[in-house]
Amino acid sequence: MRPYPSLTLLMTVYNGMPYLMESVRSALSQDLKDFRILILNNGSTDGTRAFLEETEERQAGSQPYLSCLHLPENVGRTAVLNMGLSLVQSELTAILDADDIALSGRLCAQAAFFRDNPEVDLLGSDIIYLDGNGNTAGRESFPPEHEKLIARLPLHNQFAHSACVYRTAAALEAGGYPPDFPYAQDFALWIAMFAKGRKAASLPRVLTGIRVHPGQATRDLSLLMARREDNHKLARAMLGIPALGASTRQAALLRSAGALYSLGRKKEALHEAGAALREAPFGLLFNPLLWQRARLCGSRAVQKTFRF
Repeated sequence: MRPYPSLTLLMTVYNGMPYLMESVRSALSQDLKDFRILILNNGSTDGTRAFLEETEERQAGSQPYLSCLHLPENVGRTAVLNMGLSLVQSELTAILDADDIALSGRLCAQAAFFRDNPEVDLLGSDIIYLDGNGNTAGRESFPPEHEKLIARLPLHNQFAHSACVYRTAAALEAGGYPPDFPYAQDFALWIAMFAKGRKAASLPRVLTGIRVHPGQATRDLSLLMARREDNHKLARAMLGIPALGASTRQAALLRSAGALYSLGRKKEALHEAGAALREAPFGLLFNPLLWQRARLCGSRAVQKTFRF
């Protein structure tokens, strides 16, 4: 039996063409000496299966080792991620979504960081955004330290899924991707890990290209209510992270209130807003996270309107 390397790159895909081809090529071109690529085809009905079968056959006997599992039907994003995670037998799990790009040197840099920092269980990186034609459409940077990353969670997810590597055992101990999150399952997993005292970091260099295109889940209006419900549950889950500062707790409560209001649950939203006010009565207008959140929402609205 082939021995398992210390890192597995996990990808799940549903109808991934045409971006899948570039994504897989970026994984195969990584210069880490020994790692495995595991791809779960989640019941695709386009050319995904044919492309993966041809690529797997061509890659046979070469490094990195590529294996593909083809499901007969789509079981959902969260379920297929957990299925893939259950098959990982390496110490580290790296993620690459089927429309994103692993930049040169990504896995080497992240694997080296884990070797040098045994206390870290989740590692992200800075990212660039790519439009449908592969052109750079923006960049996002994140704090490198655990404390600053945790403090900024109410703003938005500080760990782009395709930029992440985590210790497999830590993710499994946290329960894997929570099954009650159909949309924000990665963010929910990070929060579950932090609630158990796991530590995170982020490399201050761009290692992943995140694709922005009309077909991705963030732009699917049919998932709008699921995204809002997930947003509420995420904000509440953040309150279970040990040693959160008052500003972070207040911002999380207000994020929950906003999500509840968008769901039409106005009485619950008012209750959450009251809890946020009581958290830091005199700091509400001076909470830096709230101003950052307002600027971020405004910036994203402009980008959606004029760029994407």
